[in-house]
Amino acid sequence: MAEDGWYEDGDAAREAARARRVAWLGMSVVTGLFGTVVIVGAALLLGVVLAGALALAYAMAVMD
Repeated sequence: MAEDGWYEDGDAAREAARARRVAWLGMSVVTGLFGTVVIVGAALLLGVVLAGALALAYAMAVMD
């Protein structure tokens, strides 16, 4: 499109800047979602481990 004179130089630069902003925002959202998934997964794993430890401690206390 640029070769047929449809875009002025300023329009092309403005479109490129907009595309960079949209790409940056998209990557920020994806990174935030990934971080959220990692934190939730770690919290769930910690909960399961603590529940197992409590169950083991309870079983050992009951055995005495």
